[in-house]
Amino acid sequence: MRPHTTRISHPLERLGGNRDGASAIEFALLLPLMLLLLAGLVDLGQGLTVRRKINQIASTTSEIIAMQTSWSDASVASILSGVSSILDPYDSSELKVVLCVVDIDKKGVEKVNWSAARGTAALAAGQASPVEIPDELQEKGVQMVVTRVQYKLDTIFSGLFESFTGAGAYEFDQNFFVRPRNGDTITYE
Repeated sequence: MRPHTTRISHPLERLGGNRDGASAIEFALLLPLMLLLLAGLVDLGQGLTVRRKINQIASTTSEIIAMQTSWSDASVASILSGVSSILDPYDSSELKVVLCVVDIDKKGVEKVNWSAARGTAALAAGQASPVEIPDELQEKGVQMVVTRVQYKLDTIFSGLFESFTGAGAYEFDQNFFVRPRNGDTITYE
C-alpha cells in the first residue's frame, strides 16, 4: 500500500482553473472602448445634424430672396435673422451668412450687385462673387442669388478627438445658387 500524499498546489495553478469573475474583467477592459465609441457616435450625430441645418439655411435664404424682384434693407435683415433660428438649439453666435445678388455680364464675369450679411461683413458692390458660380448655372445677363454659410461647431468631445482626427471642431462652408424667380434682376433699396 502506498502512502497517501497530499499535494500542495501552487496559488497560480488554482487561479488558472478558476473562471469566476472572467466576465467582469472582460467587461472592465471593454467598457472604456465602448464608451469612446458611443461618444464618437453622439459627436458625429451632432455634426451631421448641424450640417443639414447649415444646408437648409443656405437654400432657404437664397430661395426667399429669389422670389421677389425688390428688397429693402430691413426685409433682408429680418430674413437673415429669421433663418439663423434654423440652427436652434445650437449656438448661432458663430454663424456667418453672406447673401449676394451677383450680376453675370455678357462675357461671363461675375460681380456683386448688392450684398447683405449676418455675423460678418457684407460685400461691396462691384466686388467678385464670394464663390465661383458653376458654368452650367450661369446665364449671361441674368443675376444669380448666391448664399454662403459658414459655421464652426465645437462639441464636448471635439477636443478629445482632436488628437485622433487632427481637427478640433466641425467646420462647415456651404454655398447655394439660384436665379431670380420673377424676372432677371433683383433690386435692393
